[in-house]
Amino acid sequence: MSQLPVDCLNDTFEYLENDMATLYSCLLVNRLWCNASMRIFWRNGYKYRSSNFLTLIACLPNESKEILYKYDIIIPTPTSKPPMFNYASFCKVLSVDQVHYQLGEILRNQQSIPFENLSMDTHILEQEIFKLFMNQIGSLKKLTFYGYSGTIIFNFYPGAKDCLKDLSELSCDSNIPSEFFYQLSQICHNILSLSINFKQDISKNITDLISAQENLKSLDISFFTHGTYGSLNNIISLLTKPNNLIKFYLYAKSHNFSLSFITRFTILKELELSFNYSNDFNDFEKLQLPQLQILRFPIASPKYELLIKFLEYNGKNLNEFYVGDNDYDINLLNLVIDEFCPNLKKFIYRDYTAN
Repeated sequence: MSQLPVDCLNDTFEYLENDMATLYSCLLVNRLWCNASMRIFWRNGYKYRSSNFLTLIACLPNESKEILYKYDIIIPTPTSKPPMFNYASFCKVLSVDQVHYQLGEILRNQQSIPFENLSMDTHILEQEIFKLFMNQIGSLKKLTFYGYSGTIIFNFYPGAKDCLKDLSELSCDSNIPSEFFYQLSQICHNILSLSINFKQDISKNITDLISAQENLKSLDISFFTHGTYGSLNNIISLLTKPNNLIKFYLYAKSHNFSLSFITRFTILKELELSFNYSNDFNDFEKLQLPQLQILRFPIASPKYELLIKFLEYNGKNLNEFYVGDNDYDINLLNLVIDEFCPNLKKFIYRDYTAN
């Protein structure tokens, strides 16, 4: 097996993307296996652990190492030998908060670093790591930035344009400083999947980023505070081509806004509405989504009569249906599905009254 052609190895290792332990074992077989599996092992920065970041610190250019030395940030690395690979260049998924957390953990374990310097030293170290990523990553595909607390900063260093120009997935909180969203809006115009958690604070330039997207396919919006619901219509109005959207996920606590705006997504194929109460599905029965294939209610489900009307209009092409907490009569629901959903292949029903 160790003599398999490179193409076969590449295809095989793709199936191991979520099995880091096995991938690591593959690195140790021989040079051919190492070369083939290395790019997958380092692809997803969200899975990086302390050992990964220690290797990246060892790969920092002399200019960055001099900056760390200037601030007395001395971190022992796994080896003093030159790196065998340009590890940072393999990264396709970058998590800003994961970088911040892991580097903070590394510094906490350095007994020589005073506690009062921890926050500043973490900031200095992560900036040098971000410089490395932007200089080395030829085309980042996914960027996540959650848990902003004022201590996590993502600056756009030289190389950011090449690194981020082909970004296709972005997941973030709304309270990140506006400069972050402004810079992305200048660089990224072809994000396909956008996921935003709306907090109490909403950066003003987030609207620039949304309106700059020309081919958005998937939109995931979560509201965690009541005061942010008013921005929903503004967000939807900024979509330059709403009829390109094929996936839409919406999470919100108890609210009273209408869902009629979803009708603008004329080719929508996947819809997930995650609400706390059945009364939250205002105007749900009025939606016209003839191409809908997947429908999910992870928490509460709409009232029975609204659901029947919706399925009558939109059930023809439905092939996957998930019903969360409800008080439906399952026998009656099955009759409705048989009548209006002839192509349904997967039906998951959760009845909280049976618990």
